[in-house]
Amino acid sequence: MRATPPLRGARADERGAGTVEYVGGTILAAFLVLALLVTPVGSSVRDAFSAAVCSVVERDGCTVPGVGETPLEQATSGQYVALGDSYSSGEGAWDYEDGTDFDDRDDLWPFNDHEEDHNRCHRSESAYSQVVAGDNDFAGGFSFVACSGAVANDLDHPNHSNSGEDPQYDSLDDGVSLVTMTMGGNDLGFADVVKDCIVNGERGVGFLDSCQEKHDQRIRDDLPRLSDDLVQRYREIQERAPNARVIIIGYPPLFVENPSDSFNNLLFAEDQRWMNQMGADLNAMLAAAAAEAGVEFVDPTSAFEGHGIGSDEPWINDLDLGGPGFSVADPSSFHPNAAGHAAIAELVQQQLENPRYP
Repeated sequence: MRATPPLRGARADERGAGTVEYVGGTILAAFLVLALLVTPVGSSVRDAFSAAVCSVVERDGCTVPGVGETPLEQATSGQYVALGDSYSSGEGAWDYEDGTDFDDRDDLWPFNDHEEDHNRCHRSESAYSQVVAGDNDFAGGFSFVACSGAVANDLDHPNHSNSGEDPQYDSLDDGVSLVTMTMGGNDLGFADVVKDCIVNGERGVGFLDSCQEKHDQRIRDDLPRLSDDLVQRYREIQERAPNARVIIIGYPPLFVENPSDSFNNLLFAEDQRWMNQMGADLNAMLAAAAAEAGVEFVDPTSAFEGHGIGSDEPWINDLDLGGPGFSVADPSSFHPNAAGHAAIAELVQQQLENPRYP
């Protein structure tokens, strides 16, 4: 059974109830719990009541002895499944798993590309899900199906961009106790945004549309549509994995808060600030969609302060020219490195132990 989310909003004493009333309510709850412990009622009722009492006392990691599980115990009671796109797979953190970093089409004969195997899902051993899986004992093990370049449609359809990639939802069932996912950036075409800002930024060629002119309004128009889609996707995850906690992870800001023109990544300062703002708008939408669907959300923005591109200790890879095959840029560009994934893993661990809801 999915744990009941803690009540959001002000504490009881901040809503106008006096200390005596607040303590009295807690004592009453304790007596009711005692009655439940000695009364033959169903476990689902006990678990729900345990969650309700924990919301009254508002204590992190709360559990009533003999009733329910801690949030971490619930999350680790079954299998952990990691879904998502490149920010989930670990693109840019390197140490990719066998079978997720090859492309037989990298030759000079283009006429049989459709027959040749290719998989660049780039599932990294340093991805945040791998760190979380290694730091906890999941009773049902760990399944890692996130894939670089994935879009929402790849959740319930085969990923035709990579050989051997079934729908990510195929990994979900009632034995799953935790699902994490970062998804949405590719659906908004953020890769094209970065490319266009490199080619022609705000102070670029004046008679051509700048990247902001091409994409700003388009993204704002697409966000509500994507929100509706993701709310439905989150609910589908809950239906397919009814016993799982579902945690959606947002996107870290790419650049420092006050960037300067960069000749390393060929981006003007104003384009870097704009891309950070677009990322913040995407995270706000993801948080709202998670709240509507009743799932959890983790925002890595604050943790990455001082660690964007342009900082002394960046957790995001800068532009790396000379990608695989005939690519001009390596896909690891503008993705978290191993240190960035370790930071996200720490945030997920905190969420596992002390849930916060959007």
